[in-house]
Amino acid sequence: MTRGILIAAALMLAGVATAETVSELHENELNAIDKNNDGFLSRDEFNAFSDYAFQEMDEDKNGTLGLDEAKPFLDIKQFQNVDRNNDNSISRAEYDAQMSDDFNAADKNGNGQLD
Repeated sequence: MTRGILIAAALMLAGVATAETVSELHENELNAIDKNNDGFLSRDEFNAFSDYAFQEMDEDKNGTLGLDEAKPFLDIKQFQNVDRNNDNSISRAEYDAQMSDDFNAADKNGNGQLD
């Protein structure tokens, strides 16, 4: 289950995930993210999922994602797009900003949830 959740996070980071991508997650993975089991992902649920994914990807627990940590999930171009200050690591602030942008892009009707 963890790998599927991390892949979903990577898809969001890469800017290729949509609400449809999230809904295509394996049922067990979606249930792990959709804490109230309403079939939708609220911003709070999404943020909790994002936090969990970052912590799991940050293998050395230094608060950033280096290229080696991100390689299983992002290609170099995707990594560079998230690394907004071009310091060869994805800070927590860069990660959070990208995930927020991705949530907003996937929330087509602006209701604060992905359905």
